[in-house]
Amino acid sequence: MRILQINKYYWPDIGGVETVVKQYAEAVKEDHKVSILCVYKDFKLKTAITEVNGVEVIRCSSFGTFFSMPVSISFYFYFFKLYRKYDILHFHEPFPLASILSIFIKRKNNIIITWHSDIVKQKFLKNLMEIFQRNLCKKASVITTTSPNLLSFSNVISRYGNKVEILPLGIEPVKTKNIHDKGYMLCLGRLSYYKGIEVLLKAFEKTKLDIKLLLVGEGERDIVENIKSVMNKTNKDIQFINRFVSNEEKQTYLRNCSFLVFPSIEPSEAFGIIQLEAMNYSKPVINTNLPTGVPYVSVHNLTGITVTPNNVNELANAIDLMSSNIEMRKKMGTNALTRVQNMFSNKILMKKLLDIYKQL
Repeated sequence: MRILQINKYYWPDIGGVETVVKQYAEAVKEDHKVSILCVYKDFKLKTAITEVNGVEVIRCSSFGTFFSMPVSISFYFYFFKLYRKYDILHFHEPFPLASILSIFIKRKNNIIITWHSDIVKQKFLKNLMEIFQRNLCKKASVITTTSPNLLSFSNVISRYGNKVEILPLGIEPVKTKNIHDKGYMLCLGRLSYYKGIEVLLKAFEKTKLDIKLLLVGEGERDIVENIKSVMNKTNKDIQFINRFVSNEEKQTYLRNCSFLVFPSIEPSEAFGIIQLEAMNYSKPVINTNLPTGVPYVSVHNLTGITVTPNNVNELANAIDLMSSNIEMRKKMGTNALTRVQNMFSNKILMKKLLDIYKQL
């Protein structure tokens, strides 16, 4: 089969969706021709066609981004030039440039959509794009999404439940046994408005026990400045690594932490693959009860503690409880690894993806 995956960006641009697209492409590249149609994140005048780990990547020229959406004319040129050559068109939503293509696509039997999240922050864009997204969903044979929670919550795909397959994000098992509890809680990821960093800092200030908070990530300037301001005023032990870290560094932080804290406050957080990465090392997770896949990944009182989004007191209490009870951490960590192995094994999930492709 010839498969064209369509997404905003592709590796080495880093993000949750980009990680999934790369995972899907590399899982099927041995037996099928896989290409990626995407856009440069920053201003770029020329389109580049390259090969990345055996996957053809058509990275279209770009005028930059507007409301978090890439602006590219060449994206449409290359789509219409190429799409008839492929057996399967695999769209990753939300991606407004691609959603608009629903007007022009007539074939129904070879379209798959992976629904990562609804548009949340940009209200005007959301209302406009949902018209095109629903049209694209009508023309799709299969829609996959990462959790039953997201299917129920989504204003778009909940209308097409008969087409939806639950295909969670997957992870490879870790081989190292060099796993420790070095007495710090970890919050790692891009510093965006929906990540709940301000709530975490307020909650950490209210905690009664002494534990170190390791914050790792780069992102929005106001969040970075707030973290630095809090660090200058507090007596609490906060270490802030304000940069993109390599995968090796990330794995080191994960395997040595006591637990992961994942305090996201908005449904823009659709899944949280960093939770899987922590659970893969038998680490429990403190997460939030968003109407998305976040609490589906790590389950309250089984693999961690789930609190109400934006609730400072609940989060502070959860941090104190997790910090103080080593036996609870060990039990939840064991449950976390079991859940990853049973439900989020990359091998199992990529086989399911291949089966979906074959059925189209």
